[in-house]
Amino acid sequence: MAQSKTKSMALGGMLTAVAVVVMCLGSMIPVNTYICPVVCILMTRPVMKICGKKIAFCYYMAVAVLSMLMAPDREAALVYVFLGYYPLIQDFLNRIYPKVLRIFAKIGFFTVSGAAVYALLIAVIGAEDLVFDMGTAELVMMLAAVFIWDAMFLMVDRLLALGIRLPRRK
Repeated sequence: MAQSKTKSMALGGMLTAVAVVVMCLGSMIPVNTYICPVVCILMTRPVMKICGKKIAFCYYMAVAVLSMLMAPDREAALVYVFLGYYPLIQDFLNRIYPKVLRIFAKIGFFTVSGAAVYALLIAVIGAEDLVFDMGTAELVMMLAAVFIWDAMFLMVDRLLALGIRLPRRK
């Protein structure tokens, strides 16, 4: 049993290192601001299935802290901080019935998380370029951005659901 625990911890640590490298690559291409956190979020599922929820939570915390310290793209790091734990709570959200209520709960979670990311970017980091006058065109663009954000993370939710089908750890 101790050897299995050691192997799980080592695998979790190695995947954490890979995830931090992926997060550090986020500033190379602008669209990677969203791709890198999504890749790291998707990597949480195999860590959880192979190593267990405790090590998966440690993986999330380590990647979140190291991303905030090391990743040059703060926006990508904050996206991971606010949404990186989603695979850990996905099973809880999947128990919500009926299906329509479950989808609205997930959309609400993604929308609130996205709003928190950008509120923090604007308030603390001082990303004033994200703030614009609330004219008609800007309001439409903001609603479109929220729709795209939610659609992207609903696809992440689906990828996690379809993802790695490994036997549960005993």
